[in-house]
Amino acid sequence: MRILKGAVAFIIAFCMLTATVVCAAVVSDEALVSDAGALISDETQEPVTESETVSPTENYDIAPFSDIDITDEGATGYAARMHAPKKDNPYYYSDLNVFYKWGWGMPNCTAYAWGRAYEILKEEPKLCIYDAYMWYDYNKEHGYYKYGQTPKLGAIACYKYIGYNSGHVAVVEKIIGDTVYFSNSAYSGQEFYVNSTPIDSPEDALYNSIFLGYIYIGEFSAGEDNSKAYKITSDDGVNIRSGAGTSYSIVGAIPHGKTVFVTKTAKANGYNWGYTTYNGVTGWFVIDFAELIDESGKEPEKPTEPEKPIEPEILIGDVDQDSSVTIIDSTLIQMYMASIESLTEEQKALADVDGDGDVSVLDSTKIRLYLAGLE
Repeated sequence: MRILKGAVAFIIAFCMLTATVVCAAVVSDEALVSDAGALISDETQEPVTESETVSPTENYDIAPFSDIDITDEGATGYAARMHAPKKDNPYYYSDLNVFYKWGWGMPNCTAYAWGRAYEILKEEPKLCIYDAYMWYDYNKEHGYYKYGQTPKLGAIACYKYIGYNSGHVAVVEKIIGDTVYFSNSAYSGQEFYVNSTPIDSPEDALYNSIFLGYIYIGEFSAGEDNSKAYKITSDDGVNIRSGAGTSYSIVGAIPHGKTVFVTKTAKANGYNWGYTTYNGVTGWFVIDFAELIDESGKEPEKPTEPEKPIEPEILIGDVDQDSSVTIIDSTLIQMYMASIESLTEEQKALADVDGDGDVSVLDSTKIRLYLAGLE
């Protein structure tokens, strides 16, 4: 029986290695990748009795791996994972993860989604352990979880590549306005990345694919979320560094116009730094070269300048304030000089035609010269 098991395992492994690799491009201009899942046959699966079932609290120290610690700072409800899991996270990188256990660990969409579900639920998920394109129908047939076409937090998005028996699975992490954000891993590609799609066009998230639907592993509400979206404004893009500061090594870059999520900030070398993941690379970049995107996922509209009140035109010489300079204004000045008429302070300012700070007969004369076209 051992020989038979070994032979079957060898044949399956050989077939997987020689199978056609199907590539798919994600929306956020990632490299073409393939997401073939782990084809584990019944013969290669070692039976696990109830007494032998591995409990995450028995053989692994999972205390440091709460949603809050490993995802967005300050999250108290569903905590979105916008950064790659640490290499010592047992949900992804230990035998708790069935795909990791049988040699099909990350980078692999199925290994990631299965581990992410385990991490969210804190118990082993009842998800398919075969290729990604089988996940949706597998769940429908077995009735483990509800399913549908509407994105929800923590839901597993399932795809099948057109013309191939392979697919992709991703996890819904954020729903902002009319945009859905997914966390992913790519078979033989990126260990971790985040991409997005319009809420009513999930098929746009994966090139040459059919969107099958969402698997709802639970009902979750968004918790307090301190992560913020930033759009890179520098024409040259920005570097990603291993730490917050210019002395740290450059580990990647974010091009101009790309949007990333920042979950932590720091100050160093006179700059403001943000912690993010882009193209599978996690690190720090200078957020001074980016602009904040508002909660709707769209760039904030520039505030409109308040309309300035229309100030009445001040017409020097218009002593009677009838919006015109006439002989009457000159006469009023003469009557004021003769103490026959009084003027308000505002009228006195209008009567001071020569601007010498005093109302005199010269001001009256200037008005008459003006009316005669001589000045």
